[in-house]
Amino acid sequence: MAKEWISPETEQKERDFRGILKMHILACKGIIRRHGGGPYLYVDLYAGPGNLKFRGRQFHGSPLIAQDILAQYGVANEAVHFEQDPEVAGQLAEVLWVPTSLMDSPDAESAPIYTETCQKGFPRWLAENGRQPRRLGLVYADPIHDEIPVDLLNQAAEYMPRVDLLSYVAATQYKRRRRGDVRRNGRSDRPVLSDHVNAVNKRYGLIRKPERRTGWQFTFILWSNWGDLPAWEGRGFYRLDSEEGERILDSVDLTRDEQHEKANTPLWGDGGDALPAIPA
Repeated sequence: MAKEWISPETEQKERDFRGILKMHILACKGIIRRHGGGPYLYVDLYAGPGNLKFRGRQFHGSPLIAQDILAQYGVANEAVHFEQDPEVAGQLAEVLWVPTSLMDSPDAESAPIYTETCQKGFPRWLAENGRQPRRLGLVYADPIHDEIPVDLLNQAAEYMPRVDLLSYVAATQYKRRRRGDVRRNGRSDRPVLSDHVNAVNKRYGLIRKPERRTGWQFTFILWSNWGDLPAWEGRGFYRLDSEEGERILDSVDLTRDEQHEKANTPLWGDGGDALPAIPA
């Protein structure tokens, strides 16, 4: 298993993912029961091996978490996974395609694993399945230290406007890339995080207040066209159109020096220029 997938944040990330997905599935279950639009669609663009381990602790990754919740609440579903590493995809198949009951027997047909990059495979899957205007579900992207896959998310939004979009992202990595350009060239044309957040073609969103146990700023962004999208403030999720959501996005968007330049206010703390090392 690729070590760069695992860091001190990973287990907390999966707990938060479980909570936000549970909230989402329950809301969609009620809508499907009243108005149709099922089965619920779950797409994992960076699936991984299913089981994760860090410092002796083993816990479920996103594909198994989604399978657990969908089975727990008896939601008819289709789950689609993309994992480019054949060895890792094989590990996922071993733990994902295990019958949990006589009524729930996931297999390669109901929960396919595509051994290719999501950038290649997901557009093809969308084209093969066509537009699904009434479909409900969630597309999840966890690109580790890469940027939000805006183009892929927008393709999903175009084909399936009622399917919501979720990404976990390292905000610090956006700042790191821009700072590297500034040091080399005196300026940077690279996007800040809010450029990508705002480029996703959905009307509403949630952002999670980042936890900085290692100095890195990791956050979740959820995009939706649902005007009544609830916040989850108990776990630090705020609507992007709220005062707190705007404040959080601004805090993860810019370095402290950039915030100082934008606001033209004194920096009372020290170390504003420093960006932490990549976590092991």
